[in-house]
Amino acid sequence: MTMLDPDPSSAIPLGLQPRHRRLTVSLSGMPAWVGGVIGVAIILVIWWIASQTLYTDSHAIPTPSAVFAHFFNSDDWTALIHNFTPTIQAAFYGFLIGDFAAIVMAVAVLLIPPIEELVNQLAIVTYCLPPVAIGPIVVIIGGQAHPQAAPIVLASLAPFFTTVVGCLIGLRAAPQASLDLVTAYGGSRMAQLRKVQVIAALPNVFAALKIAAPAAFLGAILAEFLGGGGDNSVGQALIAAQTRGDAARLWWLALCCGAVAGIGYLIVGLLARVVTPWTTAENVGGAK
Repeated sequence: MTMLDPDPSSAIPLGLQPRHRRLTVSLSGMPAWVGGVIGVAIILVIWWIASQTLYTDSHAIPTPSAVFAHFFNSDDWTALIHNFTPTIQAAFYGFLIGDFAAIVMAVAVLLIPPIEELVNQLAIVTYCLPPVAIGPIVVIIGGQAHPQAAPIVLASLAPFFTTVVGCLIGLRAAPQASLDLVTAYGGSRMAQLRKVQVIAALPNVFAALKIAAPAAFLGAILAEFLGGGGDNSVGQALIAAQTRGDAARLWWLALCCGAVAGIGYLIVGLLARVVTPWTTAENVGGAK
């Protein structure tokens, strides 16, 4: 190899170049959605093979066609909306309550540093407490008069730790030069928080909220499994399908739960793009 020919493979005719190299180039030029379609197709093929080879006696793994047939049944959609509406409402209220409390706690730590240890311990306790253990207690406390109490409580506890940590990291990520500038112009501690630290924390807060949205929905469903939420809920629909041994309906409900959780993640992500457009610009610049 000489200075005039730094790449020996460039002298090889295109038809004689290594096949794997040409394959890599063609795959790298595909749109992102093509890769997603290929991934979904692979999952469906594996799913169909598993349904034909595993648990054939119990039919615990239904075929994809048996599951997707529920998407074209109007009665199933009516029941789905009827069951999902109270669960989504409970998850939404819990999401608001839990994340609001977490953000308030994080701001309080910044303004009153001595309470940091207390807030950290509280966040760790909410993270380590098994929802399966405290769920029945909340269901009993709520009683029949307040069936939505348990789903809202567990939905608010699920994202608390993540949001506290994300908010604290974001608030402490504010550039010191900007904080000093506010102080130099006579700004107070609250002025630093309002003009610099809140803005600096937004990307981290929204990153935590994207995780908190599916977590709140999961917490609400778990509470319904434990007896909360009343008769019409996602948890009760899952229990009913499991009791009847209706595997196709059970899998269909599971797919719908995953779709709702994904929609919650997507909504927060879109909101983050609107509120913090500079983070999107930075990502695009970094990609280049």
